[in-house]
Amino acid sequence: MRALELTARLLLALVFLAAVIGKLRTRAGYAAFVASVGQFGVPARWTAPAARVAVAAEAAVVVLLAVSRTVPAGLVLAVGLLGVLTAAMVGALRRGARPACRCFGAADAPIGARHVGRNLALLTVALLGLLGGATAAGPPLSASAALVAVGVAVPLAAVVVRLDDLVALFAPTPSRPTRPAGRH
Repeated sequence: MRALELTARLLLALVFLAAVIGKLRTRAGYAAFVASVGQFGVPARWTAPAARVAVAAEAAVVVLLAVSRTVPAGLVLAVGLLGVLTAAMVGALRRGARPACRCFGAADAPIGARHVGRNLALLTVALLGLLGGATAAGPPLSASAALVAVGVAVPLAAVVVRLDDLVALFAPTPSRPTRPAGRH
């Protein structure tokens, strides 16, 4: 089960690191993120503090997952943060709001079921990581098992971070109306 914990740890650390970097990379990107917080139902006077707390919590997850003895705390924080973020998305969708998903920075895709599903999948990964760590016993993780964990976590993190781009890439393009022959 150590491999499960390592896979969860790497996947979540990479996803949250991408989220922090995406939001803080530019002033304009961070300002757009702060503005989007209000679209999730946070009162205007609380949007900036809530945005700061969200980014700080994401950064804390990364740091906690990077240090072996604090991994369980990082996984618990990830579960809590993903729960809050998912609840905010579901609340916005129930109100009929579709704010831009600024989860990884300046993307402008409106939130939808795929974002809720992504967060629920990440929440499940964090819970599985906790389970894997709690049931890990015996010898340390072998090099081959660690390599498999990395080989699973890294591409999955890339898919999570670039989900909107992948959906746009494979989405059907609207067809253009055709003109009858002979007319120009």
